[in-house]
Amino acid sequence: MEYIDFFKQLFVLVFGVFVALVLAFYIIWPKIENYLLKVNNLNQHKALTKDYLQLKFAAYERLLLLVHRISPAQVMIRHHDPQLTVEQFRQAIQADIENEYQHNFTQQLYVSDAAWTIVKDLKERTISLLRNARKGQPENAGLDDYIAVVLRHVNELEVNPYDAAQIMLKKELAQ
Repeated sequence: MEYIDFFKQLFVLVFGVFVALVLAFYIIWPKIENYLLKVNNLNQHKALTKDYLQLKFAAYERLLLLVHRISPAQVMIRHHDPQLTVEQFRQAIQADIENEYQHNFTQQLYVSDAAWTIVKDLKERTISLLRNARKGQPENAGLDDYIAVVLRHVNELEVNPYDAAQIMLKKELAQ
C-alpha cells in the first residue's frame, strides 16, 4: 500500500511539474519568439543598409566618372579624327555625351536630387557649349579651330564646372 501512495504522490508531483512547465512555456515562448523576430529584423536591416550603401557609393563613383568623361577635353580626345568635319565631330561628341548620360541615368535613384541636378545641368551646359562654339567661327574653320575655341572657353571660366561638380559629389558622399 505504501508503494501505491508513493507512486500516486510521485505521479501528482510529476504531473504538477509538467503542467507548470507547459504553462511557463506558453507564457514565456511569445516573449522569446518576439525577441528572436527583433534580432532577425535587425540583422536584415543591417544587411539592407550595407547593400544600399554599396549601391550609393557605386552610384557616386559612376557619376564622378561621368563628369570626367563628359568634360570637353576628355570627350574630344576620345573622338579626335582629323578626317571628320567640324559638324561630324560635334555630332559624334554630343552623341557620346548623351550615351554616357543615358547609361548612367538610373544612378539618380541612389544619389541626392541636388547631385543629380548638377550632373544633368552639367551635361546640358556641355552640349550647349559644343553647339555654341561653332557659331562664332567662319564656315571654313577647321577642326583644330573648333577644339581650340571649346577648350579656351572652358579654360577662361572662373571656376571649372567639371572640377566643381566632382568636388561637390565627393563632399556629398562624405556626409
